[in-house]
Amino acid sequence: MHYEFDEIIDRKHDPYSFSFKWQKPDYVCKQVGVSELRDDVICLETADMDFRVAPEIIEDLKKLTEHGIFGYSSMPDAYKEAVVNWYGKRQGWDFKKDDIYYFPGTHEAIAQLVRLYTKQGEGVIVLVPCYGYHGDVEDNGRKYVQVRMINDGNEYFTIDYDALEKACADPNNTMIIMCHPHNPTGRVFTHEELNKVADICRRHDVLIVSDEVHSDILRQGQGFEPMMKACGPKGLIACTAVNKTFNLAGLAMTNVIICDEDLKLKEVGMYSMPTPFGIQAVISAYTRGEPWVDALNEYVDRNIDDCLEYIHKNLPKAKVIRPEGGYSINIDFSGYGLSDKEVAEKIYGKAGVILNSGLFFDDWRGLQVHRACLSSPHSMCLEAFERIAKEFENI
Repeated sequence: MHYEFDEIIDRKHDPYSFSFKWQKPDYVCKQVGVSELRDDVICLETADMDFRVAPEIIEDLKKLTEHGIFGYSSMPDAYKEAVVNWYGKRQGWDFKKDDIYYFPGTHEAIAQLVRLYTKQGEGVIVLVPCYGYHGDVEDNGRKYVQVRMINDGNEYFTIDYDALEKACADPNNTMIIMCHPHNPTGRVFTHEELNKVADICRRHDVLIVSDEVHSDILRQGQGFEPMMKACGPKGLIACTAVNKTFNLAGLAMTNVIICDEDLKLKEVGMYSMPTPFGIQAVISAYTRGEPWVDALNEYVDRNIDDCLEYIHKNLPKAKVIRPEGGYSINIDFSGYGLSDKEVAEKIYGKAGVILNSGLFFDDWRGLQVHRACLSSPHSMCLEAFERIAKEFENI
């Protein structure tokens, strides 16, 4: 079946869009100190897609709408069976239906896990630069503990095990949030890397929470091993979701997998009830959406490869590499020798392209580095870099 990813969908003006990414881009500009935006702004910032969801999901949600009653909802067996079967088939990861716990979104899941498994004032370790979990940690009275990853100078990041060992050896640090695949570096951690992390954490009694919501978005030929499959379930909790894979973040459907009997949640009823739309979307995605995901990965590969080729040719002083997983690239503009303000003004103010700056990811390079999500139509992604390159030419 052919899936249409090239269509430009108006998410800025359509009355049914409600897009945070397109209708609220000014908040990003305030972060980087840019006051005005071009009218024809291109948003490659928030990690959602500018593609309609799989038609199979839309078809099933239409049937749900026609049913016409959207009352209090309960999870059918088909829901958990779909989750178990998806990960068993796609990733070779086996767990039971009773190991699945629903949460209304991944941030809510991680925040709840922080509250349940750590105490006020304790430290939660994050490998940076990394997607920001500050609100999940600090808003709950815990300390956000940063462990810098090692950059080889060409944007390939690896784990600093000595720094991680030091952080885990501090008895006040009791949890680590692993972002796997890692965002924004694009790393898919290897079996060896995952086991080294698990060994360090287990020796120091540090609970591992592995955020694996990007795990279905991979380069062709790139494998992914869930951390629980690689290292076993002891002292480990995994977060999975349809949000990134199927562009369903607005439905807030996250599944937390806990196989360690010592960590099992007892008060499941304390969490929010899923909507019937969320329940059906998960069932449809995991039972009918595989061909769409395969087509999506091919399309994202094309976006990434073509944009990287354009950047290497037309922004030669910028550093960027092909990510192993996810649909974003991380670009270092420091080779141009401009100030933070000058870099931000060229990208956001003059080019009218909204990206994520390193400030959001606790990247020590700040506004010299920016993440671009290439989960938009091919023409839109290329136009964004054409605009940016024009502002940096002759420098």
